[in-house]
Amino acid sequence: MTVSGREILDDVTWLIGPGDRFGIVGANGAGKSTLLKLIDGSITPTVGHVNIGKTVKFAVLSQRLDELEKLGKYKIKEVLSRYKPSYIVDGKEVTPGQLMERLGFESAQLMTPIRDLSGGQKRRMQLLLILLDEPNVLIMDEPGNDLDTDMLAVMEDLLDTWPGTLIVVSHDRYLLERVTDQQFALIGGKVRHLPGGVQDYLDMVEAIKNGKGLPADTPGFAGTGSSSAKSGKGKAAPSVRFADSSLVRGSQ
Repeated sequence: MTVSGREILDDVTWLIGPGDRFGIVGANGAGKSTLLKLIDGSITPTVGHVNIGKTVKFAVLSQRLDELEKLGKYKIKEVLSRYKPSYIVDGKEVTPGQLMERLGFESAQLMTPIRDLSGGQKRRMQLLLILLDEPNVLIMDEPGNDLDTDMLAVMEDLLDTWPGTLIVVSHDRYLLERVTDQQFALIGGKVRHLPGGVQDYLDMVEAIKNGKGLPADTPGFAGTGSSSAKSGKGKAAPSVRFADSSLVRGSQ
């Protein structure tokens, strides 16, 4: 994948299956946001392909709040009225209003226009509307932005019990290791598995500073050529495969 003449991803093959909870770390400018856009199909790779299962329903919590701009003139109550009257959260039936209160809003704020919310409140409203939309794949780009410690804890609790596939990019090590089961680093144009968690990434960064090379690619995630599609000289075309419930996880 090349952006503005700069190679962001090189020969990456990655399978993401139902219920996977993956965290992604990397330096600023490494291409993490580009990777997320490739995953959800917002952009297409310059080489290779992205396969997305037919039942996949994406929702993206981005660093920007543009999604709320078109709702600015509407009151919170008006926006919530567009959704179902009840949802199952943590095995219990809750209303959108109750979920809103769980995210730190007060019932009196139902009459507040979206445009009058603070940055932190808009971030929480953004998360609320995404959850009410019931996606089965949730992509979160720096979800901790604009949230205080208490609200971060609430978000973490909600994500702990969220049943779908979760992909999180964050510089917050605690958040990443709390809500995801496996972590990966985008470094050197590869998506590298971090079996030891974020500490493995920090060790890689330190090794680079000390003039040492990166470790070998982790089989099955970066540069392995495990896809069946071939591209030139018998080499497997780089790909991202997003499986749905009708596919066998781990199959190629």
